[in-house]
Amino acid sequence: MRIITDKSTLLESINIVQKAVPSKTTLPILEGILFQAKNGKLTLVSTDLEMGIETTSSVDVIEQGSTVVSSKIIGEIVRKLPDSDVEIETIDNFVYIKSENSEFKVLSFSTEEFPELPSVSREKGLSLTSSMLKEMIKQTIVAVSNDEIRPILTGVLMEVDGNQVTMVALDGFRMAVRVASALNDENFKAVIPGKTLVEIGKILNDTEDPVSIFISRNQILFHIGETTVVSRLLEGEFINYKQLLPTEYKTKIVLKKENLLDACDRAALFAKDSNNSIKFEIYDDMMNIKSNSDNGDVHEQINISKTGDDIEIAFNPKYLIDALRVINREEIVVEFTTSVSPSIIKPLKDSEFLYLVLPVRRR
Repeated sequence: MRIITDKSTLLESINIVQKAVPSKTTLPILEGILFQAKNGKLTLVSTDLEMGIETTSSVDVIEQGSTVVSSKIIGEIVRKLPDSDVEIETIDNFVYIKSENSEFKVLSFSTEEFPELPSVSREKGLSLTSSMLKEMIKQTIVAVSNDEIRPILTGVLMEVDGNQVTMVALDGFRMAVRVASALNDENFKAVIPGKTLVEIGKILNDTEDPVSIFISRNQILFHIGETTVVSRLLEGEFINYKQLLPTEYKTKIVLKKENLLDACDRAALFAKDSNNSIKFEIYDDMMNIKSNSDNGDVHEQINISKTGDDIEIAFNPKYLIDALRVINREEIVVEFTTSVSPSIIKPLKDSEFLYLVLPVRRR
């Protein structure tokens, strides 16, 4: 194999596929990146056996071929090269990397040991814009569980019905639900590992470029421009999230998102000694937010528009802050039922996103 490309293109491709290289593995081959050069294209591939990434770029292919190189070594070398053309050539068991007056000789691995990515049929699927999928991931990933005792909750449910796609995540304390419209020709439900969606979110950009999604029995494929991400799906039945949503409320408030976010952020400073909670006192058109500790206390006041009953209720501030940071609207609605029942946070003029959060019992 012998190719010539520019540093920025090569580095961008390496950065993309490195997201699937495992940090720890008992299989040394998985620490490498597969390079394949053919027909004016360079394809890089990586996998941790649960997620695989393949990305292609246009290069000058002088001699086609393939090799596997340590991801860490090749990444560090290319990052430090001059901003110029890069030549990569394989001779025997080594890869030679040249740029201007720099030349590196790196040991390579056998391509025969590198695992193939799973095959996913592309006959039927759905299409979302890159910006929409990026936003959906951002708004739901905050509620994914890190508890491996219930593996199904470490993923995000993707539910596709007609031209509507819903993504849901919950961890037992809060739940995020995001709905969007999509071009679709096959209905399905799948639970995608949270880790996969985090890495896909880093690859996506804020454009209207289409992202195609295809699914098989236990694999899902995302086609993003010149990049393909394949991931296993989580097995098991996801919780019936619709049953968790309150059907009525007794108190409803409308307020500016930034006002509540800033107040919660400040109140969280003294929340650790009060069962890690902040207290809401909602009376008339005023909300008091309080927290206290051995070092002191804090009292915030926010003007609100309220309908329904007065209420006192407490929350873990982290769960509130996580939700408020991913809402992209100026005004929000918060609906309460009782001081021990889940509450709903959502944008005032947008029914596509809602966030459910359980209250905390204060000592």
